[in-house]
Amino acid sequence: MTAFLKIDGLNAVLRGHGIRVLRDVTLHVKRGQVHGLVGESGAGKSMIGKAVLGVLPHALTVASGRISLGKDDLSALPRRKRQKIIGARTALIPQDPLTALNPSRQIAGQITDRLTHTLGMPKGAALARARQLLEEVQITDPDRGLPIYPNEWSGRMRRRVLSAGALAAEPDLIAA
Repeated sequence: MTAFLKIDGLNAVLRGHGIRVLRDVTLHVKRGQVHGLVGESGAGKSMIGKAVLGVLPHALTVASGRISLGKDDLSALPRRKRQKIIGARTALIPQDPLTALNPSRQIAGQITDRLTHTLGMPKGAALARARQLLEEVQITDPDRGLPIYPNEWSGRMRRRVLSAGALAAEPDLIAA
């Protein structure tokens, strides 16, 4: 089986300084495979994920290398087309659930947005799917959880909500 995600010789640098943040990263992940990156704090694990998803901090840029997702060479695509492919086929589970979730919006809306925008699902169907997703991530009473705000849940429960949101659009790749 060929690799679904291919990173070959990826180098990212600090804009205007040339300082390499990622050096010659090569990684091939097959469809259905779980791949973990291990390293000390500051080793670049999150930056690799952000480079794949096209969400590097503004101060960083990909200097060289190739990133492919399935048959799409993301490195060769114009920015808008790359973003469209990444948005439709990938999901990110951020490290810090408290800052990743909007504190002024109920959990229901934060999950259903992806379903209605990415999949074009009607609101009623999106809400039913959000309930199902919360059950899948082991939230025992999704009807009680959907109308509440992120600060009303523990960190562990917020992480589950982020996982449910990532699973919502059935992506080909989830970076956590």
